[in-house]
Amino acid sequence: MFASQNRRQFLFTLAGTAAAAGAARISAFAAPRRLRFEAEMPGSNLPDRLPPAWYQRKVKQIQAELEARKLDALVLLNNINIIYAIGYFHISTERPLAALIPRSGEPALFIPDLESDQVKLWWVKDFEAYFDFPGPMNRVQWIFERVAKRGYKRIGIEEPRPSRLTHMKDGAPKVELVPADEIIEHMRWVKDDDEINVMRRAMYFADFTVQAGRDFVAEHGAVTEDQILKATADAVADKMSRELKDVVGVGVAPPFGGLVPFGRRSAFPHAVPSKDVLKKGDALILSFGAQIGGYNVECERSFSVGKPTDYAKRLYDAMLAAHDAGAAALKEGAVAEDVDKQALQQIRKAGFEQFLRHRTGHGIGLEGHESPWIAEGDKTVLRPGMTFSCEPGVYDPNFGGFRHSDTVVVRKDKGEILNRYPTRLEDMVIEI
Repeated sequence: MFASQNRRQFLFTLAGTAAAAGAARISAFAAPRRLRFEAEMPGSNLPDRLPPAWYQRKVKQIQAELEARKLDALVLLNNINIIYAIGYFHISTERPLAALIPRSGEPALFIPDLESDQVKLWWVKDFEAYFDFPGPMNRVQWIFERVAKRGYKRIGIEEPRPSRLTHMKDGAPKVELVPADEIIEHMRWVKDDDEINVMRRAMYFADFTVQAGRDFVAEHGAVTEDQILKATADAVADKMSRELKDVVGVGVAPPFGGLVPFGRRSAFPHAVPSKDVLKKGDALILSFGAQIGGYNVECERSFSVGKPTDYAKRLYDAMLAAHDAGAAALKEGAVAEDVDKQALQQIRKAGFEQFLRHRTGHGIGLEGHESPWIAEGDKTVLRPGMTFSCEPGVYDPNFGGFRHSDTVVVRKDKGEILNRYPTRLEDMVIEI
């Protein structure tokens, strides 16, 4: 995926790793070798978030779509879509917060009063605030009353579930409300270069976290899952604290920020952490994400603790063949479900169909899981700039599982993998 670089020459900043003394102690089937590290990984100098000018251009794109649909305005209540459209990062609670984007002119925000000072720091200057929730009137109704007072006749809405739609109509009884969820959803599918650069920045931290987990295991050996999770969370939090210039949209998920199952539990794709103790012969999955500037990425890598058995190699090779096929197939004009079939067919051909538990991947961006889906039943035709996870796995409940996950950008001829962490088995053996 990277013509100018060998994927095995993974670029990585050692500073801040929880157990740097044990870095890169690895064996290729018991033959001592070392991964090569560079002083700095690509992504360290990329932006931590998108600037106001990006969102101002996005509003113009939305307004062009409103013009084409003959809508006077669009009201957004989904917090992720509000962030996408105008960049107003906020903590979403039971208190409704809405963005109004008119067909022409500047957007407006309708907010709970606890946001009224923070909102003044952002570029959107037109806002109205209610005191708190629940209040004497339903707050969605309150928002739509104020939207209606601005004179709009035909408004696009999202999330028109029955109870919420009732409150919208109560607030704006003379306004035509038109479901228009797909406007923002479809825009979000295709990322531009600025968005992808923020995702590259996030990948800088996701790849780092996998290495921090590997270092901790190599140094400490017989550890538990929660110990790995804590060590990696500490390492990446320290690194983010030192290096991020803008921390908005940064997320470290509970309990410590990832999935790190090993042994038979690595056959559980979404394993809950346990107190099991790592031992030689185990399969180990280090699964981490990072969120920078609101954008999510994934880096998951499967390891063998000690020299893998022949059976483990067969399982691993089947997973890797599926992973490579899926990433390569994420290209312009491909159909989502066909990519899934091509990838999973590699596992079926290897004789491990009974160990399939899930699809090849999912859309990724402002949400960790978002449409489209690299899965049976999704007939979306892929376009350049779409971003997906590529994470086919093979799971034997009597042994364990293997799964890599890369974040991949759809390109003309094949997918571009944002991750820089190695994937070949000889690079994924940890001696303890």
